[in-house]
Amino acid sequence: MDLSYLQSRASTSTSSSFPPHRTQLHPRMYFSSPSPSSSTYSRAYRLRLIAAGLFVFPFLLYLFFVARRSHLSARYTAPRPKGFGVIIDAGASASRVRVFEFLNEGRIPFVAFDGKGSVSMSVRPGLREFAVEPERARVLIRELLEFAKRRVPRAAWGYTKVRLIENGGLEGLEKEVRRGILESCSQELRASGFSFRDDWASSITGQEKGIYAWVAANYALGTLGANHKDTMGVIELGDTSTQVTFVTSEQLPMEFSRLLRLPGMTYKVYSSSTNYYSQVSLAYYF
Repeated sequence: MDLSYLQSRASTSTSSSFPPHRTQLHPRMYFSSPSPSSSTYSRAYRLRLIAAGLFVFPFLLYLFFVARRSHLSARYTAPRPKGFGVIIDAGASASRVRVFEFLNEGRIPFVAFDGKGSVSMSVRPGLREFAVEPERARVLIRELLEFAKRRVPRAAWGYTKVRLIENGGLEGLEKEVRRGILESCSQELRASGFSFRDDWASSITGQEKGIYAWVAANYALGTLGANHKDTMGVIELGDTSTQVTFVTSEQLPMEFSRLLRLPGMTYKVYSSSTNYYSQVSLAYYF
């Protein structure tokens, strides 16, 4: 049976009556002619992307600066391998400044005792000589600070702590006079460029003198931070008093007992001070 006629007719009839289905179009023909609604959707989508970008970019920029500021802050800054400290020791007959250079190694900073780790300078008179004119005390402190500034790099001044310890040189003076002398010293220390707080200029008790002497002696011996049985007791003959200090595990009267907390170790320290048994007193009697 000859079906060519039917096939031709069917083909002709189909092509003339039914348009081709969309799936029969070439892909490029299909995508090249989007509907109006599709074009509107694309524009809206692009606008949303642009708006989101305009919002997100400033937010990311803000996060970047916050992270950078936190990274550069003192709280997150890595510890410096080397540092400096300035101590002004105001005694009865003279005042001395000591400048320490230390290494931040281990639990306790290390100061060399080979002559390179610290330098000092002493001047006269002591602070009590300014009882009549307390405001002149800052002139003496200025001289000591000038020595310290020549030893500490200028870039390190801002994080170098300076402290003034009055260790008996003002004993016997009225409270207002002592306060006036210390305030005059504090004014000069505030303007020095070093790191300073008002409570870093103060008088210390005889008991505190003994504790400082004990810490210094055991640091020099390398026993600071060790078991209390390995530490050494200290007898210090000062300008105006004598101190006896040592570590003990026995029960002590509260007025002679102090807890000393150091990195990794706590000591119960006995410290007592006896006035008028001192270098100055011995020189006077002998």
